[in-house]
Amino acid sequence: MTKFKARGVFSGLLAITVFLMVSNSYHLVHSNAAHPGMAMLLMTQSYLPRACVALLAGAALGLCGYLAQLVLKNPLAEPSTLGIASGAQLGTTLALFLGVSTWMSQGFALAGGMVTTGIIYLLSRRCGMAPLTLLLTGMVLGLFCSAIENGVVLFNHEQMQSLFIWNSGNLAQNDWSVVFSLLPVLFLIVVLVFLAARALALLQLSDDVVDSMGGNSRLYRLMALGLMAILAAWTVSQVGLISFIGLFAPQITRLYPRLSLRQKCLLTMALGSSLLVLCDQLALYAESLQWQISAGNITAIVGIPVMLGIIIKARFPHPPQLSQTTYAHRRLSHFAKAAVLIVGILLVFVAFTLTHTQHGWGFSLDDPYRLRWPRMVLALGCGGLLASAGVILQRLTSNPLASPEVLGINSGAACAVVLLLVWLPSASSLLLFPAAMLGALISLGIILFFAVTASDQTSKILLVGTALGTFSLALITLFLASGAPNSSVIISWLSGSTWGTTPDKALSAIVGLALSLPVSLLFTRWLTLLPLGRAIASSRGISLRFSTTLLILWCAILSAGATLLLGPMSFVGMLAPQAARYLGVYRYGSSLWVSTTCGALLMLAADFIGRVIMWPFQLPAGIVAVILGAPGLLVLLYKRR
Repeated sequence: MTKFKARGVFSGLLAITVFLMVSNSYHLVHSNAAHPGMAMLLMTQSYLPRACVALLAGAALGLCGYLAQLVLKNPLAEPSTLGIASGAQLGTTLALFLGVSTWMSQGFALAGGMVTTGIIYLLSRRCGMAPLTLLLTGMVLGLFCSAIENGVVLFNHEQMQSLFIWNSGNLAQNDWSVVFSLLPVLFLIVVLVFLAARALALLQLSDDVVDSMGGNSRLYRLMALGLMAILAAWTVSQVGLISFIGLFAPQITRLYPRLSLRQKCLLTMALGSSLLVLCDQLALYAESLQWQISAGNITAIVGIPVMLGIIIKARFPHPPQLSQTTYAHRRLSHFAKAAVLIVGILLVFVAFTLTHTQHGWGFSLDDPYRLRWPRMVLALGCGGLLASAGVILQRLTSNPLASPEVLGINSGAACAVVLLLVWLPSASSLLLFPAAMLGALISLGIILFFAVTASDQTSKILLVGTALGTFSLALITLFLASGAPNSSVIISWLSGSTWGTTPDKALSAIVGLALSLPVSLLFTRWLTLLPLGRAIASSRGISLRFSTTLLILWCAILSAGATLLLGPMSFVGMLAPQAARYLGVYRYGSSLWVSTTCGALLMLAADFIGRVIMWPFQLPAGIVAVILGAPGLLVLLYKRR
């Protein structure tokens, strides 16, 4: 798109925004014509503050997106895709749960965003700021924060209704307090960015060039990330989660490469303000038609096609080869491996026999009501399916942070279930399975399209999964904010609970795992040569397009099977292959068996801990798996060289 086309699009959007503002203002005045005082009160204390909040929040998010893309040299970087917004959102949720004051709640949000930023910076520094690894890390952190938030909401659903509305990015205002909170912080960050403009402009060059000129690229990068995190976390604490504004505005600014950094910052802020005001005016117009939708939902839903278009046109470097990635792990002795095997057997025995009776906790082999063995078998089967998919995906992409959920299959299933419960609030739980299957198939079709058209760049395929995940989050937030009585059903399903599992579903999981392992072994030759480099694989007669498409399809099938049976799960497919590597297993065939066993045991442990730790209440296995998986992410951080 040329500059002239960009100007034409911007002028058209501006004209639509002005038209909507005039229309909404007229509707507000006309609907209160019989009460002029009420119309004036609504105009001065609701409509005008709302427009100002949209201007300030859009400018802040646009500046955050530009700084993120500048620092990380990645056209898809922004606070939402990097997990910073999710960290701030988790902080606000914890503050609401603890019942702290408003100013302390904002401090919690700021702390959550800063902690997430610190983890992202440490990971990116150790992997050379690789775009794909960075985005996958942000997605994993976002999943972790969302899982913790779901755990808090699950047990405090009625008290958290206001949180759902806030999370949807609703800009409705009752006074000017949010304007007075956003304005000084935005002004301070802009002043600091302008003062450091010369140093930040150097980040457009490579780190080696900056350091050779006497600069400190690491210090400049950390400074920009800190400013971006403070502004993003503060904005989220004031207006909620609004996606993609920080992604769109810098993309238009890229069309003007000759501008100085200060001019680019101002242009990006103006574009972000215009986009958010337009979305908010659309939300107001929808409210006049009795449609309950927020500006945050509009930006997320409209943003998916734009993000997919950016992914198609953008070029990303290939991630580092697995053969060049070293770990500080030592090979375990045979005694240690035997100890791990014994611990696994004991875990299976305790999970099956430990029960609570009228006399307290005890061990019993009796399970007359089929309450223990179906959920245990389901956890083992689904954990194994996710682990085997993780092994294939990590070797295919040569990225140890890749996991099955980045394919977007979980997100597609979640979207379908959400839409079913929105359209049919009285739908029974039996309809959740076919709805989730349909959503998974749609996501699979999108993934296959990119697998065929972009098979030479597997990073694009994973980024499509990230886009689908953001779209799913927008729909789920829209559903929860609607206040439907069956919101707890979707929250429980999204948490990956094994409660109420039937024997048929459990047997389906274990049979599916048993049938999938021989099929996965058929790809041994491909997954042995592909990590060595695509040139070597091609020279050995492997068709890159065909092999990539087929492997992506198989990973999606494995992930979809686990999702349909248990619900969206995280971290298992990422940690199980790492556990196999920690045990000294590197060859694909052996790694598949060991990783599958580790994944099954990890899911079983998560289900067992969730069953007994808060008895008589039960914590979903998905939330426990995330809590167990967080230390694994930190291990990856400090063990990689």
